[in-house]
Amino acid sequence: MKPKYRILIYGAGVIGSIYAVRFSNAGHDVAMYARGNRLQSLQSKGLLYSDNDLVKKAQVTVLDKLNPKDIFDFVFVTVRYEQVETALAELKRNDSPNIVTMVNNPNGYAQWEKLIGKGRLIPAFPGAGGRIEDGVLYYLLTSRTVQSTMFGEIDGVTTDRLKALAQVFKSCKVPCSISGNMDAWQKTHIAIVVPLANGIYFDGGDNYTTAKNKTALRLISSSLRKNLAALKEKGIPIVPPKMNVLRLCPLWAMDIALRILYGTKSAEMLLSHAYTAKDEMLLLEKEFEELANT
Repeated sequence: MKPKYRILIYGAGVIGSIYAVRFSNAGHDVAMYARGNRLQSLQSKGLLYSDNDLVKKAQVTVLDKLNPKDIFDFVFVTVRYEQVETALAELKRNDSPNIVTMVNNPNGYAQWEKLIGKGRLIPAFPGAGGRIEDGVLYYLLTSRTVQSTMFGEIDGVTTDRLKALAQVFKSCKVPCSISGNMDAWQKTHIAIVVPLANGIYFDGGDNYTTAKNKTALRLISSSLRKNLAALKEKGIPIVPPKMNVLRLCPLWAMDIALRILYGTKSAEMLLSHAYTAKDEMLLLEKEFEELANT
């Protein structure tokens, strides 16, 4: 019999909702901590999601406050980067042992550990994207070849709790991978995702119009190369190593690949975060540039 875990999702946006649906459908005991309009929607309608064009409801408990003594096996923090420290400061008062931060991070984990206490943090990043329309979640999981859900210990050691977390993801058929260097992985990811978002902002439209904008595509290609070169110059490994192809590939070939990528339905789903979280993406760009220029 597969173990059943108590899971808290801190943040009820797209990413939090995706994992809440998957965990709940796999039989885990899932609670979601939400605020504002999303809280009201969840309280009145429940966690609705689309499954093969059918709208279904996931079995989750909706919370509007946290009990410090209510212990969960894993707490998943699925808020935006600029909201993480506020979330961790609140979670410091909760005794749950494993805090999984599924958030971009260009600056390492010392400050986050300082907020919640050493040994509790598990850096991670989702392998999914989607949108919420009229209270209904529409989502897509990325394949292992593109980007599985990533997580790892800060020191790179594969621990028993990482193995347990991997079993949680596998129980709900979410592709996942344990990283031996999450810090480098996240810096590499930011080096890539910021130009992908900036291309859409430059174009002023969506992924489909960006696919037709030769100037935007070339700016994305050149920014990808520049960012990855900056990591290499700083002695920061490019993780996974296959991403070095973006640093070495001719710009014209990258332009073609990006034009194909941006013209897909998958890109619409996976880049939807760029539309709704521009402030976060611009902050990540600013802090990545500070890292590159240090």
